[in-house]
Amino acid sequence: MSLRIAIPATCLLLCLAGCASNPQRPAASSVGCARAVVARLPPGLSDPEKHCVASAGIARQCSPFEAWMAGWGKEAQDAFDGGDASREDLDANRIGRRCASGPGALATMIECCRHGLAEPRD
Repeated sequence: MSLRIAIPATCLLLCLAGCASNPQRPAASSVGCARAVVARLPPGLSDPEKHCVASAGIARQCSPFEAWMAGWGKEAQDAFDGGDASREDLDANRIGRRCASGPGALATMIECCRHGLAEPRD
């Protein structure tokens, strides 16, 4: 099996397992939960903000592991289908998972993401 098929297939199997620990989650499966969160992102976010806020929302509404898995899965998909895979997107996802642990609503997560994305990186 080629790597091009093995990585998405592995991610798919993990995603289909789902994590139903949060009764407020928007969908039972990991893929469904992540897609529901991404579908509700507010308009007007920059690409790094989308990655950050999506990861924060997935971590809160689905699980932190599913947020990590969705972020890496998206970048793997981009790498194999001609998308724009980047380390910056993974960094934004990491910041989003960190922002998910704080209190507050969507506006608070967006502010946390904007602050985290503006911090200088080594």
